[in-house]
Amino acid sequence: MKLLRKSMLLTALLSTTGLVLAANTPFAGTWKVNLEKSVLVGDTVKFSSTGDVMRLTGGGESYEFKTDGTESKTRFGAASWKKIDEKTWEETDMVNGHLDSKTTWTLSADGKTLTAHTTGNKPGGGSFDDTSTYVRTAGTKGLAGTWKNKEFKGSAPSLLTLSDIENGIAFDEPDFKMKATGTFDGKPGNVEGPGIPAGASFFITRTGPHSFKMTRTQNGKPFDMSSWTVSPDGKSLAVVTRTAGTTDPPTKEVFEKQ
Repeated sequence: MKLLRKSMLLTALLSTTGLVLAANTPFAGTWKVNLEKSVLVGDTVKFSSTGDVMRLTGGGESYEFKTDGTESKTRFGAASWKKIDEKTWEETDMVNGHLDSKTTWTLSADGKTLTAHTTGNKPGGGSFDDTSTYVRTAGTKGLAGTWKNKEFKGSAPSLLTLSDIENGIAFDEPDFKMKATGTFDGKPGNVEGPGIPAGASFFITRTGPHSFKMTRTQNGKPFDMSSWTVSPDGKSLAVVTRTAGTTDPPTKEVFEKQ
């Protein structure tokens, strides 16, 4: 869904131009996520209603919206919701004033399953098409209630390139024109790209010869924490991420070296 995709996009982190390269580490290389080996479900989304105003809480953000197409401010930018019928809603998300994604939320006939179909164009070319399926854990009818993600189907993943820099790492995902650099000295990293909201930054800490931890922040507040670990044979990279302020289980992205 949109919340998961946003989290995944923020994982994509600046080319090494003009930087002093350090000795090769296990992290350096081009990686591609293997969706079949990854675990990207388990997050919870809650919709609550007060009159004609709804509130969405999940994925590290919470905001109110109306279903008449009115634009609402979100943690990452803005969103507008439009009710199509009693079982269908369309969500449009904007970041930095540009269209980020569109999601169609569809309620099953028995009201027990909610499907989120998210599409959009990659700034670097191509498109994405993802579907998340949620089951109701609270509430009785309509969109209002608590929903837990039980299935995620993603489109072809983009390539992520990690490069060694002096006392740190550079991240580059060309499909989304997202780049970043971070050092292991406790200073905030630099991140840029059309899909990166204002106020985004991160910190990385080396935890071993094959691992480091990352804390991503939004306007100075932690958004999520992740551990990055390269396998002993150097062929796979596991990124385990937990969203701050939630009880959701961590996701696990398994990348394979290309």
